[in-house]
Amino acid sequence: MSDKLHKAGQIISVIVFIAVLSVMGMITGRPIMMLAYGGFFLLMSLIIYLSLNRQKKVRHDTSSGDKSFIFRKVLSAILMIVAIIAPLIVALRSELISLPADISQGKVVGIMLSITILFIVLVLLSIFMINDRGSSFVNRFIGYVIFVIAAAFPGLLMSTVDRTTMGIGSVYYVAMAVLILAYNAKSLYCVKE
Repeated sequence: MSDKLHKAGQIISVIVFIAVLSVMGMITGRPIMMLAYGGFFLLMSLIIYLSLNRQKKVRHDTSSGDKSFIFRKVLSAILMIVAIIAPLIVALRSELISLPADISQGKVVGIMLSITILFIVLVLLSIFMINDRGSSFVNRFIGYVIFVIAAAFPGLLMSTVDRTTMGIGSVYYVAMAVLILAYNAKSLYCVKE
């Protein structure tokens, strides 16, 4: 019975995850984009689930295993690219994030890409220190410190541009999507054979 409850909990959490991320479609100013975002995240979740589930079934067949390996690496790269460009799309295509008028679009692209990559590196480094190198207290402590820095990073940067609750909250909403996409990309790339 507890196994069925666990599976039900997983299904409910995926549905809530997709519903929350689909609300990002509202930031474009077109409510129909909620469906597009929801469809995208549903498709990504389904592909990740199927690829991980398929890997369990094809361990004995090396040719299928090679195809599965390549598929996971390609999917991982796609998810990481989406994670890197998502904040840029939100900043340039919506009114959600208020950018200073005196900054050129090329400079915005450079700054946003740099910040996003730094955020992803900090989060993945903290996960590595906590989960993979976490055999000692010092490694786990360093990992948690890095994670706190990564968590504060989007809000601190946004507070220099827009200190409103909407502005800072929107940045954290986008940061959550980036975090989930980057973590899934890392999980697919580093899956144990």
